[in-house]
Amino acid sequence: MEIVLTVSDQVWGGKHRYMHDMAVGLARSGHSVTVLAEDGGAMLRQCRADGVLSVGVPVFAEGGAVEAVQEALRRRRPRIVCVTGRADAAAVHRARSLGAHDAAVVLFRHSAFPLGTTDEVRGLFSGVDLVFATSREQRKRQFEPLMDAGVLVDGQVELLTSGVGEQLLSALDAADRNAARRELGADEGQFVFLVLSRLAWEKGVDRVIDAFADIELPQGAPTPLLVIAGDGPLETDLRDQAVERGVADRVRFVGHLDDVAPVIAASDAVVLASTVPETGPLALKEAMAAGRPVIASAQGGIPEFVEDERHGLLAVDDEDLRQAMQRLVGDRAFARTLGAAAAESIRGGHRAVRRVEYLVHRLDLLVLDRFGPEPVLDEVAWDDVRLRGEAEGGFVFVPRTSHIMELGSDAYDAVRAAAEAGDPRLLLKLTDGDPGVLARRLYAMGALIRPGREPAPAAGTPGGRGPAPEEA
Repeated sequence: MEIVLTVSDQVWGGKHRYMHDMAVGLARSGHSVTVLAEDGGAMLRQCRADGVLSVGVPVFAEGGAVEAVQEALRRRRPRIVCVTGRADAAAVHRARSLGAHDAAVVLFRHSAFPLGTTDEVRGLFSGVDLVFATSREQRKRQFEPLMDAGVLVDGQVELLTSGVGEQLLSALDAADRNAARRELGADEGQFVFLVLSRLAWEKGVDRVIDAFADIELPQGAPTPLLVIAGDGPLETDLRDQAVERGVADRVRFVGHLDDVAPVIAASDAVVLASTVPETGPLALKEAMAAGRPVIASAQGGIPEFVEDERHGLLAVDDEDLRQAMQRLVGDRAFARTLGAAAAESIRGGHRAVRRVEYLVHRLDLLVLDRFGPEPVLDEVAWDDVRLRGEAEGGFVFVPRTSHIMELGSDAYDAVRAAAEAGDPRLLLKLTDGDPGVLARRLYAMGALIRPGREPAPAAGTPGGRGPAPEEA
């Protein structure tokens, strides 16, 4: 299936890592993915480096990208367009209003900033079929007002949080902590705090520097080190602040890093003191996956995956932040305990590959609803299913998902014929009933899957795609 994914902004941040993982995952699942990213931006470079078909467009926020979007939609003729920010969403909305190819539009919302219910926002969402919020708190705060205003309905807004990619997990496992610490100039036994963020006001990096400068250490204890990885408009101000607070010799500004695994490995804790309600900062999840405790603002979607006193410490104000940093410096065993629990949580429940699996499933359901069964039935195959006929109709059972469905005679006969032939497209021959409804039900229960997926064969079967023999 043809999918176009648009990504605004030049910088490389959590949103970009999230959408990069989604683009790569969709392509690996068998979709034909084209990423429209801004010329000269990091997203365009990274996608091209990873072999994802990418098209450079003018900066979305400046309005020059509409023609490029129109051309891409005309050439690719996608079933789905995924937009990831207000600027690129507006360009897609404008392109469609000018007669570009029709497609279902899916909006990923990463920003912590409020949307409101202005005419501009209403117009933008009038052409959106499905919205993915990246935290429960964001869904409530940003999208429930739009539901109350009648712009969206409840079923249009779903939750799809960020997940850590397998490539980064492998890099974290392979990182040489000692070498990375030597590279930073960290002394043996020195506690290293790490900030991984853009150097902008909403990230609260100035708060971290102040808290770091105010840590009270026991006499003779080694002084900690603060590493700030990122770039942005406040870098000069933050450097000046470190000088004014007398900690410039213990603060390392290392700039933007494409590969964050070594600096995470070198750290002992990661701090994010955002002043806005972040949705689900990927930098925190990546640090947690490495077994690092986190200190973070107790707002937005952060408490949804960081449990205070279990995975890290949540701070509600500047004094909380200072005390949290001081506590971890003074109790390294506690810090290690937090880090171990954090790694278990993220590696067990916050992996990008699982997010991609759900996204593939949900987009197929969207296409079934929006365009009918043909586009999906052309691309799916039968999972291992069990069929049992009855006097009038029968049952379909999928061992992998444990889902069972009862069908009337005509629908059961159509399913049996299509499954025995190994051709889901034969479902379109259903005459008594809607083949689209039947196809959606079968896909939703797991009877139909994309061929690239490898389901676990049920007991007693060789793992084929057709039905097992009928049970007695």
